[in-house]
Amino acid sequence: MLSLKDNEYLCRIGPGTPMGNLMRQYWMPAIRSDELPAPDCPPVRIKLLGEELIGFRMTSGKVGLIQNACPHRGASLFFGRNEEEGLRCVYHGWKFDATGQCVDMP
Repeated sequence: MLSLKDNEYLCRIGPGTPMGNLMRQYWMPAIRSDELPAPDCPPVRIKLLGEELIGFRMTSGKVGLIQNACPHRGASLFFGRNEEEGLRCVYHGWKFDATGQCVDMP
């Protein structure tokens, strides 16, 4: 039987934990492609390994999976506008591509 310490070590998968770091080295499915059916469709919330993420399909059809919080002020990108090859934060208008890179700051 596992000790409480060993159980905590093996079961915690959040960011910065030993098992979380190990799990992040491997591919794992986060969302099915048909859950993002059309380009520029509304973003979808995804929770994976204890992290809040946003999935969206860009105009070109490429799928993006990025952190839910805008790095500028922490606003939820779930409410962002999926437009012209990126997801635009509704708070101050920063726009992010499929990799999470900021591509426009009005």
